[in-house]
Order: sequence, then structure tokens, then C-alpha cells
Amino acid sequence: MKMNRFLHKIVAAAVISGVSLTSCESYLDVNDNPNYPIEADISTLLPSACASTIAVLGYNGVLIGTMWLQFTTQGNTTNQYNTLCNYSLSTSSYTSFWRNAYVNTLPDLKDIITTSESEEMWDYWVIAKVLTAYNYHILTDLYEDIPFTEALDNENYPQPNYDDSRTVVYPGIIDMLDEAIDRISDAEANPSTGIDEYDMFLEGDMDSWRKFAKNLKLKVMMRDFDTYSSEISSLLSEDDFLEEDCAFTDFEDATNKGNPLYEYNIRQLNTQENIRACHTLLEYLLNYNDPRIVNLYETTTASGGDTSLSYGELYEGLPCGTKPSSSTVIALSESSRYLQSYDDPVYLMNQAEIYFLEAEAYARLGNTSMAKTKYDAGVEAAFDRWESTAGQGAAFISAGGAYEFDSSSEEAMLKCILTQKWVSYAHANCLDGVFDRNRTGIPAISSASTVRVSNYPGERTLSSGYELGTLVAPGSTVLQPTEYPRRLLVPNISSDYNTNAPTTKALEEPMWWQVAQGE
Repeated sequence: MKMNRFLHKIVAAAVISGVSLTSCESYLDVNDNPNYPIEADISTLLPSACASTIAVLGYNGVLIGTMWLQFTTQGNTTNQYNTLCNYSLSTSSYTSFWRNAYVNTLPDLKDIITTSESEEMWDYWVIAKVLTAYNYHILTDLYEDIPFTEALDNENYPQPNYDDSRTVVYPGIIDMLDEAIDRISDAEANPSTGIDEYDMFLEGDMDSWRKFAKNLKLKVMMRDFDTYSSEISSLLSEDDFLEEDCAFTDFEDATNKGNPLYEYNIRQLNTQENIRACHTLLEYLLNYNDPRIVNLYETTTASGGDTSLSYGELYEGLPCGTKPSSSTVIALSESSRYLQSYDDPVYLMNQAEIYFLEAEAYARLGNTSMAKTKYDAGVEAAFDRWESTAGQGAAFISAGGAYEFDSSSEEAMLKCILTQKWVSYAHANCLDGVFDRNRTGIPAISSASTVRVSNYPGERTLSSGYELGTLVAPGSTVLQPTEYPRRLLVPNISSDYNTNAPTTKALEEPMWWQVAQGE
């Protein structure tokens, strides 16, 4: 059975690479896919839905997250990600999020729900409900108003309405999660044979799916804390969260079977120099002598990887922005690559993120003790993600440690929690870090134009007014220096053919759940 499960996951991994690496755009209505099979076995549909759920997240989601959170930046001898670095997006940019969800993932999940309900296979039903909620959450966090109540019904709604994100979509997502939670007992009473082979995330464990559904429910309700504060308090009091990674991990070191971004950026491009360490995170880690740096970046070619050298001598970044000049700033050999591997997990949620989410909720509710407990657990989980740094987080959160919790005020607690959460998204589900930054304003956007005064190797004096753990404007940007992208634009693959599509809002216009620019 273990081998069978492995084979199913590897097949799905190939699907991931195929979906995520598609670069061309073509006409497709969000509710019309002529190549979609009318009928498929439920045990085939679930792995497919799991794979396509993480397909784009593991490629474009990581690219957007890692560059907009300024963990990485564009290499200075290539051009692959220039427009992403400087926020120069259009209605045709990164439309694979939309296309993949509405054409592949959500139809698969809808068919699973329909079939499993008629056959009373409630474990399949629960998983499909939670994954449907998860996919809609990603879509509405990226685009705000989306087709929801009329989606996936091409016969009745060939041009579906876009529903209001605040009043329809988010409450609808919460309702889906509540329905799934309520069905757990039925699912546990009559487990489906072999579901552990086809569930790529939690191996059909209904106890884990209930907990994950509550994780996701908390995450969604935190978008509107004032409205849901009593429900959030009740959810926390249940203390029934997953508190471990929910991720796809079974990748293979073979073409089209590895991590999606690795497949594209390392295995398929004709250069590996595109994605480099960015000064923003690198200088933060170097300042605190944070050993996680070895798991995020490669040592520079110029350093020769001499382990007797200090971190500052082994690692170097590039200024944040579009293709910095190789003649006036750090040479390629003197900067660090972003460390990638074929078996990098693709996360739905990671353990540290979950603890930090709980910590933030407790802090906003005024429970300082529990906020500290969950914050400490989050920092330790972020260190424990890698074998080389496991157990080292305790020293950082101890009294006098670099990351000691500051409980002096709610503002101080939130800054601690969300700054360490920002760091923890490096090499995890970093697109969620973009959502968190826009929801809370942390990390803030610095008024300083650069992290460092000098762009020469090893010259680490910070720019006047720059505070470690804050972001800077890219060297070249279509936005104002302290503005930040708040959304993806309504994709032309829908707006060109759906008369109900809204007029796209500006890239920098905050969504209803995001803080205003400058806050």
C-alpha cells in the first residue's frame, strides 16, 4: 500500500509541473473546459485535485511571495523576473492562479463532492469541502471579488457574477468549513477503503482534517477580526488545531517530478542565476547571527564555501529591485543564490505559521500569556523545520535573546509575532506572507530607499532611517516608493469574455481587509 500511495503521489507531482509550467495564455471561460472529463473515478479525482491545488502555489505563489517579501531578488545578469520585482503587472500576469482553480481544481472538487455525497463516502466529501474552501480563499485573497455562488455551473451561468468578497465569499468559505467539520463524525464512522492512498496531504486522517479546517477557519476570520472576535475566542478555547505542517512532500529527483519552482527555475531554464538573496532578509539574518541562513541561501562562489568563515563572509545579497547593474554593484559571483531543491515541500499551511496565527489572535484578545506561549512555539517551529537548526530557536526566545517576546503592548506583541512570522515564510508558503503583510502592515515599508548605504560586498552599514525587518521600494517600481502591491488584476481570460467582470482596480488599491497604504 505504501508503494501504491507513493506512485499516486509521483503521478500527481508530474501533473503539478505540467500545470505550473504552462506559460502561454489562451481563451478560456472560467466555467467552460471542453477537455474536462464528464466522469471520472473519485479515487482518481482526489489526487488530481490535491496536485492542482498546490500546482500554481508551488511555482508562481512562491515566486511572488519570495520576491515581494524581499527574501530574494532578480539576478544581475538575467531578466526572467524583472517585471515581478518592480510590480509591473497587467491583466495577463499570473493568470494561472485563476485558470488552474476554475478549470482544473474546483471542477474536480465539485465532482468529488457530488459523487461522495450520493454514495455517502463522507471522508472524500470532507476533504473536498475543505480544499474547495482553501482554493476559494486563495482566489479571493488574490483578486477580492470573484465568481462564487454562480461559479462552476456553465449551463445556468455561462457568465457568472462576481460576488462581493466581504459579504458573500468569506462568509461562504466559513460555511463550507463548518459543514466539513460537522460531517467529520459521519466520515469517521464509515471510512472509505484506500483513501489514505489518494489524500496527498493528511492520508485520509479525519481528525487531522477537522483540525486543519479549524486552522483555515481561524485564518479566514482573522481577515475581519472585529466582526468575528467572539467566534475567534471560542475557536481558540477549543484548542483543536493541527499545529503541524500540511504539505505535499513526495517529490522525486526526475524531470517533471520535482518541486514546481525547482523544475522551472533550475531544471528547465538555461541559467540558474535568476533568483538571488535580497539584502532585506539577508541583513536581518546576519545582524542576529541567525543560523537559518544556511537553509535559505547558497554561499557565494567568491567565498569558496569555506566553513571557517563567518556568515557575513559566506553570504551576500543584492539590493532589492530590477536587475541591478553588474558593473556598479555586487558581482554575481559575490552574491548568494536562493537555495532550492527538487524535494522542497509545497505547503497549504506550515507549523510555524499556525502557531503565529494563534499568537496574533491571543494578542488581539489581550491574552498576553497565551500570545507568548504560541509565539515561542512558532519561533521554535520555524527553526525546527530544518535538521541543521532544530532546537536552536530556544536560545533566540530566551530572556535577553535576539527574538525575545515583547509583551509591553499589543502593538509590540504584534510586531514581534508578525516579524518572526515574516521570517518563517522563507522557504515555506510565502504567498501567505504577502497576505499577512497587506492585512497588518507588518513588515512596514521603510522611508529609506535602500537597505544599505553601499552596494559593495561586505559593506553592511544600513541606510539612514532604515530599520531591520522592514521592506524597501524596489530599485525600479511602477508604484510610489512606499506603496506595495495589494492584489492581482482581474485576469483578461475572464474579463474579456465575461460581461459581469468588474472594472479592475489599481494594483496598489487595498482590499477591504487590508490596512491602508502607509499604516
